[in-house]
Parts: sequence; C-alpha cells; structure tokens
Amino acid sequence: MKMVEEKEITVKIRKYSKANGESWQSYKVKVDRYTQMTEVLRRIKTEQDPSLSYRAACHMAVCGSCSMIINGEPRLACKTLALDIADEKNEVTLQPMGYFETERDLIPDIDEFYDRMHRVKPRLYADDEVLKGDFEPRMTPEDQKEVWKFAQCIWCGLCVSACPSVRIDENFLGPAAHAKGYRFLADSRDTIRDERINILMDSAWRCTSCYMCYEVCPRDIEPVIAIKKTKAYVNDFKKDTPVTVMAKKHDDAVSESIAETGKIKESSLYLKTFGITEAMRDMRYMFEEGKLKYAFSKDNNVKRIDEIKKIMEE
Repeated sequence: MKMVEEKEITVKIRKYSKANGESWQSYKVKVDRYTQMTEVLRRIKTEQDPSLSYRAACHMAVCGSCSMIINGEPRLACKTLALDIADEKNEVTLQPMGYFETERDLIPDIDEFYDRMHRVKPRLYADDEVLKGDFEPRMTPEDQKEVWKFAQCIWCGLCVSACPSVRIDENFLGPAAHAKGYRFLADSRDTIRDERINILMDSAWRCTSCYMCYEVCPRDIEPVIAIKKTKAYVNDFKKDTPVTVMAKKHDDAVSESIAETGKIKESSLYLKTFGITEAMRDMRYMFEEGKLKYAFSKDNNVKRIDEIKKIMEE
C-alpha cells in the first residue's frame, strides 16, 4: 500500500491571555494532503502545547465554531486543508477572528454576535391554529427555494468579522443576522411579517454592498443578496428613519430614471436621492478625485423606450 507523502509545515499562532497579553508562538507539524487545520490544532494541543485554546466541534463545516483568520483570510479551520493554505515557505499563520474581542488565543468573544442574531427573532412564528395542531401549512417548491439558501447559515460569524459596515455603524445588524432575518421574512408560514420589516429595514439600507460577506461565507449563502431582497420591502415599512427616508427617495429615483431613460443615470439618481445641498457638498470630493467629469458626461436614452415602459407597467 502506497503511503501518503507528508510534509513539515510551520504554524504561527497569535496567542493571547488577559494575564500575559499577546505573543506569537511557532510550531512544527507534519501533515499530508488530507490534513485539516482543525487536526493540526489538535496535534499541537495534545503533543506540544496543552495551553493552546481554540474552538472546534463538528469538523465538517456545520457548527461554525472553528472560525478564525488563516493566512489573513477569514475561514473555517475544518474546511481548510493545511497544504492548500501553506505559503511558499510552508508556513501557516493563525489569528482569532477580527472585529470581536479575544477571550484567549484563537477564541473570540461572540456574545455580541449572538445578540445581533437574536434581535431578528430567528425562528418561525406560526399561526395559532398550527400550534394547536388544527392546521398544517404548506410551502410551494418556489417558496421553499427562496428561503433554503439563507436557512443554511451556521452562525460562524466570519461574515461579520469581515464586514466594514459593522465596524463603523453600530445600528447595522450585520450580514448573518440579515440572512437569517430574510429567511423568515420570506417564509409564507410566518405571522410577524410587519414586525420583521420594522426590525430589518433601517439596518438593510446601512449595508454598503461591498460583498465581503459573499467572499468569506463558507456555505455560499450570499448574505448581501438577502439584504438586497429585504430592501425590496421598503414601501411596506410604515415607520420613517433618516436612512429609510433616503432609501425611499433612492427607490423612487431608480424607478423614475428607468421609466424616463430606460436605464439608471447615476448623476440624476444621486441628485434626486440626496438633494442639491448634499450634492454640492460632494462636488469638492469629486473634483479632488478627478471624478467630476462623470457628473456631466453625456448619457443617451435607451432606444425603444416604449418597450421598457411596457415591461415596467406589466
């Protein structure tokens, strides 16, 4: 039987404790092409450093507990093969997830993350008749397909650790919370639709659509798509916040632009959304960055605009 070839790698881990502060520790480990990073950590802890602290449970990308930064990228350790991630020097660097406070070594404090998740009420609120057993609700295959992707979130927190909006805006719930929130908002069996819209809408429009959550999600859930789909409910949002007032203006401006020209004209869209005062304030930035010319660029309407209007009316 042919033996699987092994190779020695160097694993550099950022260790941390409240008593001793932060330091870096290196370990030598022999791995083969099947060795997961969770197995690497297990060997280091059992064979070299019993004090090493990290989280891992399922080892199959279901529990989300082994989230960390591996060679500068947010990843699940169990879904990462050591030789796939090792650099040209056969080195791998491990750090705890960004954004969150560190409890010890590779263990982040994710209480805040769970608070965000629970704010969107992540469970189905069924009708009283269903709870009594008098009625069984059904979903069409189309409805089920709409929510299935977003139901796959494993609460790993990687998208939040990579999200710039979470860092600068405390009122943004975060990508994972929105994925879970939309999963129930779009569920035809749920009974608190209006309440969910009230919880999600202001936050949804605080997303900058940078797609970092899309890049790092280990389950290909695409939380940014859930946020975009949530925004479509903006006209059902009965309350007004400064953010949603601007959002409704933006929504109306997009519709008007398409109806009038057949496409989205960015210059007029910005002006209608933010108003002349804000537009004038940003003129200086555009001038300094050499982008002012785009505001005055000629933009022809789409040909056969009547066909576009017909589609929109339908």
